[in-house]
Amino acid sequence: MKKTRRFVALLLAAVLALALFTACGAAEQPQSAIGKVYEDWFVEQINSKRPGKPVQKVDVKHSEMRTALAKISEDGKFKARDGGDHEANGCGFGESWYWMILSDPIALNVSGESTVEAVKLTLENLTQYGPAYFVDKKQLSRIDEYDIVTHVMDDKTYVAVYLHLEEAKS
Repeated sequence: MKKTRRFVALLLAAVLALALFTACGAAEQPQSAIGKVYEDWFVEQINSKRPGKPVQKVDVKHSEMRTALAKISEDGKFKARDGGDHEANGCGFGESWYWMILSDPIALNVSGESTVEAVKLTLENLTQYGPAYFVDKKQLSRIDEYDIVTHVMDDKTYVAVYLHLEEAKS
């Protein structure tokens, strides 16, 4: 845990130093510094469960996630129906994919019309929302593709995560 914290702190310092040299006014919103640290840590966690076969970044649902993140209101809330999508085959053992805005997953499943509060990603809470937050720990080795999209509003970073799980090996 201490090594992870040191790694995250060092990575954040490097990202922030590089951010000083970037140009402003890009057409597409760049990933926040905390978002980059989160993605690097997230991928490291998945790859530790997939020795020899690293997870691949894809942009299958990237635009849908970006659109959903843009619907988060100034108070950090959104309609649950806007917060995710999924396709699951084989009762959890077949190939499946899903994406969701980082929030309370139980609240997303209650009602499509309910209002849900998005998680504001910070250095203090980013390790609470690793791959095991989305997938049962026994299934982590099945994650073969991912995407992470961030949205910064009023200095708050919101995140949507896409995961693809390959079919379980018999």
